[in-house]
Amino acid sequence: MEAFADLPDALVRDLLAKAAPVAEGVSQNLQALRDARARLYTEARNHRLICRKADLDVPREPSVVGVDGSYQVHRLTALDLCAAAAVAVEGTSKEAARYWPEPYHDMWVDGLPHCIDAVGVLRGTMVSMEMALAAKAPHDLVLLDGSFSSLVIYLNQALTRIADSSKTLSEFFLDRWKGGALDQLKGLLTSERTVAMPKFTSRNEFLRENMLNPPVMVDGKTLATMILDPGEYTRPLPLHDATDPASQQVDHLPEKYCPTKDMDEIREALNRLSVIYFRPYGWLPALRMELPSAITSSNTRLSIVLEGISRQFFSPAVIEPYPLFLADRMVKSLGSGVAVIEQTVAQHVAGSSPDIENTLLFLQNYRTEGGRGGV
Repeated sequence: MEAFADLPDALVRDLLAKAAPVAEGVSQNLQALRDARARLYTEARNHRLICRKADLDVPREPSVVGVDGSYQVHRLTALDLCAAAAVAVEGTSKEAARYWPEPYHDMWVDGLPHCIDAVGVLRGTMVSMEMALAAKAPHDLVLLDGSFSSLVIYLNQALTRIADSSKTLSEFFLDRWKGGALDQLKGLLTSERTVAMPKFTSRNEFLRENMLNPPVMVDGKTLATMILDPGEYTRPLPLHDATDPASQQVDHLPEKYCPTKDMDEIREALNRLSVIYFRPYGWLPALRMELPSAITSSNTRLSIVLEGISRQFFSPAVIEPYPLFLADRMVKSLGSGVAVIEQTVAQHVAGSSPDIENTLLFLQNYRTEGGRGGV
């Protein structure tokens, strides 16, 4: 098959021989979960973990926007061609007001000399763009692709690696930081309309205090998919647990850029975050949502969140809220856009160079590092 065209025959045979044992192991684990479903559901009920969206007041249709970002580093012989971008896409709407019929975006691209660390500052730049778009959005509900803690982690990486990056990129990021990125971060962590939705995580809050005891080790999203019926969600659980130090490990942003008072406010907001799992429809896996305390402390705000997210699903082909799906598709195309810039740069430089052969060698792409969407 074409998929194996570049692999040695012996490796292909060994690989295919592993398919059946792997499939059997997966099947046994899933069957063990299915067999334990009734018991797990009872345990969840006993701990009052399961709630019904139908029991909340039905709000008006909220306006929704999804935000995602990506970065790219194309390593050429003589330089790094770097780019970062973020996109905000408005969700579907029947009655809600439309504010951004066209996607909003922010981007940066430049050719940089090789340096110790371009990626750390580039990711921080991407995050700063996502935060700016989220803060600017006038919508009732703002969805972030990724977790809240990743915002802090990537910003910390950028701020601590400023000296190891290109001056051009570092200055651009610091201008954004001084232009309000810290206040935007604090605002998102305490917002009554912002929800972070990581696609994948190994966390499982249901295991705390032996609330649930699954027969095999699985993450919270998998377990919630197993026990929740359509229209059900789990009551808010603390994202950070005092008995689990690993859940509270968030780097302190450098005091030079983030005074202790501001960092204390960030830590307090992080410690007040909650997580819920929500299964709007039977054809969807459970969604993991990280919520600021301003949302979980108000049934009205929580109802708006659940209603807004439910309305962004209309096909089994899309298993994440529609605006996040679109934003993710858009930013993942950044690599193709940077490749076009790469070709244009090569043509322009070669056309004005007296030494075309060496010039093209300087611009040879020997490795492309793809960025990622979201945080």
